Amino acid sequence: MKLKRKPQYYLYKIIQEIKKPFINYYCKLKFRYWGVKLGKEVTFLGFSKVLNMNLIEIGDNTRIGSKVGNNVGRGNTTVFQTGQLGQIVIGKNVGISNCTMISQNCIQIDDEVYIGGGTRIYDNDFHAIDRKTRIESPTKIPSAKIHIMEGVFIGGHCTILKGVIIGENSVIGANSLVTKNIPSNEIWGGVPAKKIKRL
Repeated sequence: MKLKRKPQYYLYKIIQEIKKPFINYYCKLKFRYWGVKLGKEVTFLGFSKVLNMNLIEIGDNTRIGSKVGNNVGRGNTTVFQTGQLGQIVIGKNVGISNCTMISQNCIQIDDEVYIGGGTRIYDNDFHAIDRKTRIESPTKIPSAKIHIMEGVFIGGHCTILKGVIIGENSVIGANSLVTKNIPSNEIWGGVPAKKIKRL
């Protein structure tokens, strides 16, 4: 039995198509205001948030989803944030859905990486682990560069922590917690993520 779509669905789709160019234009203006270097044909699908204190670069033909229709769950807004020393460098032909990237060091994402909805990428611990340091020196935050290499696919709702390198063409299963380096051409998943098999 074939289900019929309600008229509201078609009205919703029409409104979304009308809004697309305005949202895209607004986000590009906002990101440039915050000093973000945008490549050619960067596309914003929905309103993304940005707070850039140092360096953010987004390469050509990157698509940034940031709305309910882009892989729902765990927040529906894509967020880019750098601290005074943080950097986010994104290559070409990257797909991002409702993702949060917060950098106090460096997050590097190479070409043709796909990042599923609800993924979080943090190159720092936000606070010191030691209680005394946390109270007396709140700016001493452990951080280390994250490098996601070309052709990686990251499933939805993953968390990638500081110091991680993910090798070329590897796949990270949904809901994984990545705490250590992953070689090229492997499938990993779980909490914490472990090797499942070679590709």
